[in-house]
Amino acid sequence: MFVKDVMSIDVITIRKNENLIQLIAKFRKYNFHTLPVIDNEKKVLGVVSSEDIMKVCLPHNPVLDKLLKSTHLYNTEEEDILEMDLPEELGTTVTVSDIMNVNVVTIEDSETIADARKLMKLHNIQRVPAVTRGRELVGFITLFDIIIALFKERNIIE
Repeated sequence: MFVKDVMSIDVITIRKNENLIQLIAKFRKYNFHTLPVIDNEKKVLGVVSSEDIMKVCLPHNPVLDKLLKSTHLYNTEEEDILEMDLPEELGTTVTVSDIMNVNVVTIEDSETIADARKLMKLHNIQRVPAVTRGRELVGFITLFDIIIALFKERNIIE
């Protein structure tokens, strides 16, 4: 079974020049936490995630964060980054290109789902943009897509 057989083809994307407000709006609207960043030719330039937004809005050193959590000074209710009130100047001046991950792992749609799973395992990720040989984005494959495909292949589900 190939990536093109199980991937999602209706991929919500974002452009590198869109700002933080636009990015958060897409995350809220589609309930996603990772989006591929594409150029005008639909080539994948990177990916951006809610974790990338958190680095801008809540820039804590991990060691400091762990220390804070161990004290009474830390609010135990986790704040949802997509529900925060964002300072307008931050939301309009920070662009996707400022925070996106350019070291994006992609897979060609002609590869097998076994290859996709190996790639996910190797890079410790659960979703990968699917591209053509020309590097054009054509879909997105997730670990869940692979699991569902295997269950269907083995007649565990319809």
